[in-house]
Amino acid sequence: AAAPDSAQAYFAAKLAHETDPSDVRTDLEAGQTGFVIVDTRSAEAYALGHVPGALSLPHAEIDERSIAALPLGALAVTYCWGPGCNAGSKGAAKLAVKEMIGGFEYWQREGHPVETGGSR
Repeated sequence: AAAPDSAQAYFAAKLAHETDPSDVRTDLEAGQTGFVIVDTRSAEAYALGHVPGALSLPHAEIDERSIAALPLGALAVTYCWGPGCNAGSKGAAKLAVKEMIGGFEYWQREGHPVETGGSR
């Protein structure tokens, strides 16, 4: 087993890079500002259903121009479909942000609201 100091450092670092659907919804409902939700799936998947207010930015399309279009100073929280999809991780690596673990799959499983249509 890891030493207590090592375990604390590991989990603190992990939490600095991850969030979950419940925490994101709590922040949205509380009117928390300073972050933007980024759906890194395809535009087609986004149109079928996404986290309310999320921006559609497929991971393969993330470049300097799309990064510059994000709100200045906002923490981006990325997500993909679910644990079997790493587009959220790829987007988080490009944007140097947090990833919502569980992705859209777990957002839905927890019964959180879903928007459909369009692309942002």
